Amino acid sequence: MEKNLSSGALVRPVHKDANTEADIPAGYGKTESYLLPKDPAWLFLFWEITTGTLDYIKSQYGQDTLQNARTIIRLHDVTDVAFFDGNNSVFHYDMPVIFEARSWYINAPQSGRTYVADLGYLTADGRFILVSRSNTTALPPGRVSDIIDDKWMIVEGDFQKLLKLSGADYIGMGASERLQVLGQRWKLTELTPSGAPSSWSSFALHLDKVQEDEDIWLKADCEIIIYGSASKNAIVSINGQDIELKEGKFSIRQHLPAGSVVDLPIHARNAKGDKTRHISIKALREQGK
Repeated sequence: MEKNLSSGALVRPVHKDANTEADIPAGYGKTESYLLPKDPAWLFLFWEITTGTLDYIKSQYGQDTLQNARTIIRLHDVTDVAFFDGNNSVFHYDMPVIFEARSWYINAPQSGRTYVADLGYLTADGRFILVSRSNTTALPPGRVSDIIDDKWMIVEGDFQKLLKLSGADYIGMGASERLQVLGQRWKLTELTPSGAPSSWSSFALHLDKVQEDEDIWLKADCEIIIYGSASKNAIVSINGQDIELKEGKFSIRQHLPAGSVVDLPIHARNAKGDKTRHISIKALREQGK
């Protein structure tokens, strides 16, 4: 059974004048610690350790043992650990700390992971004596998500609507050329919601039947996604054409043919037109053989 190392204290209310600001107490009479994410690389730990808790630990392990021990933070990686018991973390590492500091910044070894911080003593013979265990907290990954959004794969009937909303009819190639290229790419990547064989899966099955002595071939294409956001009530245009903002955000997809340069000037202006912002995005596709 895990021992409860917390101690309580009686807090008496103090009546003050209504116009007098109340002081923030130095402590709440309870041993506890909290771990918070600061950003993808850093965690922040703050704590309170009561005198009663320290006296109890001294009575259990002896004053001499604690005098020769180091006070540390033991940071545990508990990503995908269903129930953490103090010994089954993915890995852990120790850092020295001063209990009286009451707070500490911790440089996380890896972003996008889940952590727990233990405060305690590391004895001369390598034993760890737990004083307080924090909550579990997860850090953001700090990188672009690698999840592929399958919502791009929709039925053929919505293709023309998507093409118009994307702004492809006024950016880059001629209209007939764009429709031909994008239409071919659309059919190549088409998938059905039911999981039935699509044009891509049929194409893959065809490759399986190709004889070893036949010629091989390879095709590839490329596109870029332009996305961003603008201030409230801003009017945004790309390549001279106003685009629709959705909750202040915009996104378009643009085909990038081999050997071509795409120049996309992006402008934002207020309703009066006396305040403007400008960003120019240029993309060059180089394709070797």
